Amino acid sequence: MNEDLKNLIRLQSVDASIRELQAHVDRFPSISKALDEKLSSANSGLENVRERIKTNQTNKKKFETEVGVLEAKISKYREQMLAVKTNNEYRALQQEIEHAQSGIRKIEDDILGLMMEAETLQGDLKKAEVRLKEDQQTVSQERKTLEAENQKDKSTLDAYLKERRDIETSVSEDLLFRYERIRKQRGGVGLSAARDYVCDACKVRIRPQVFQEIRKNDQIIHCDACQRILYDPENFDHPFEVA
Repeated sequence: MNEDLKNLIRLQSVDASIRELQAHVDRFPSISKALDEKLSSANSGLENVRERIKTNQTNKKKFETEVGVLEAKISKYREQMLAVKTNNEYRALQQEIEHAQSGIRKIEDDILGLMMEAETLQGDLKKAEVRLKEDQQTVSQERKTLEAENQKDKSTLDAYLKERRDIETSVSEDLLFRYERIRKQRGGVGLSAARDYVCDACKVRIRPQVFQEIRKNDQIIHCDACQRILYDPENFDHPFEVA
């Protein structure tokens, strides 16, 4: 088999592995960011519930203060009623007391609503805490696995890059230049298998005489249509193979 062709076939296989591994390595930051966002979402959910609980407690204290103010007014009005001299003054104070009592009832309804909300919020708080804990465990495990895979990919990628450099030294400079040019123009694929008189890559039919030459795998032959270098994958041990 033509030594340059053999090396180019291996080079293309290595390039395919490099592309795949590089894609994995390139995806690492985005996957890592997604894990960070997952944890951030759980943290935000918990903080949101805590803020709602804080607001609930603040509002409850405010309403309780308002009730205290109204109760003090009622007590004051009742003391004043003991000193009034006319029925009109008495009725006026009585109306003020009723108005304050009505305000207290309304505020107490609001406080009851806040107490019911507080019970719901405590349930939400427990759920948010459980979710955060579960997400922390999940993210920790996923990150550990991700980092291990990423390190493995990088190591394997380095090995393939070294192998590629070694192969490059075994291919003639002119042929390597042609391979690189075709590879860049054809989506990273510089060689194509030839099967049943057809180029696998572009699906254009190959002339019978040319196909027979390709089957020998003893020379560099380009596809007339896509310019990729052609080889026969089923005849690596062809009797015409060059030693």
